[in-house]
Amino acid sequence: MNLTDLLVHEMVVDWGPNRRVVASRAGETVFSCVVRPAGGTWYVTDCLPQRDDPVVVAQLERTLVYLAAEHGISDVIAVAPEFWDVGGDDCGRIVPMWLRLDGELIATFERVLPVGYRVVPFDAELPGAEHDLQVFRQITSGDYGPLVPEASLKIVADGTVRGAIAVTEDRGVPLIGHLVVEAAERGGGLGKTLLVRSMLGLTAAGYADCRLNVMADNFTARRLYRSIGFVQDRATLKASRVTS
Repeated sequence: MNLTDLLVHEMVVDWGPNRRVVASRAGETVFSCVVRPAGGTWYVTDCLPQRDDPVVVAQLERTLVYLAAEHGISDVIAVAPEFWDVGGDDCGRIVPMWLRLDGELIATFERVLPVGYRVVPFDAELPGAEHDLQVFRQITSGDYGPLVPEASLKIVADGTVRGAIAVTEDRGVPLIGHLVVEAAERGGGLGKTLLVRSMLGLTAAGYADCRLNVMADNFTARRLYRSIGFVQDRATLKASRVTS
């Protein structure tokens, strides 16, 4: 008998619209994940245990079957450790990063803005290409929690937005949703200024740490985040669109 046949699934409230699915065997939890709606798509994330073991992957597969059969959730993006083979279409690899918010240390990275440039609160007027604007719209929709105003900022000059960062409180923890600087301004330190000011805003608001997810092949962004102390805190993840 396949061990996954003995799993009993239960879906419980996790945070906001998110739900946690717990799979148990003989009353003991053997697998869990978070199911979250975002941008019209269902995501399966935070899979535990993160162990390189075919049995654990089989537990995820059985959980996807349960979601389809019991809740009508059949087209999902599973975000799981890259060493798991969950099938489906590969949507890219993601590096989870984390920063302990030490305000005194973060302040040492702050740079002086060019004359005429200033940091202002985040609002609907945003920079970037259409893709960036779509990401900002999704972030501000509430799917990833409420915007943190102290940490969501823009840089403007001559009445034009030159860069912006949006941070939400995702399940109680700050999450950097998107940071973009206009192409003509890149390399001038505006991205680092936004990041530092944002993290100082989180510190002033009383938060202890901050998280983000960055595409593994976005080396420029990864270098920026590392430059103020962000570290990779979990295994690299792979996003896969899976249809049950």
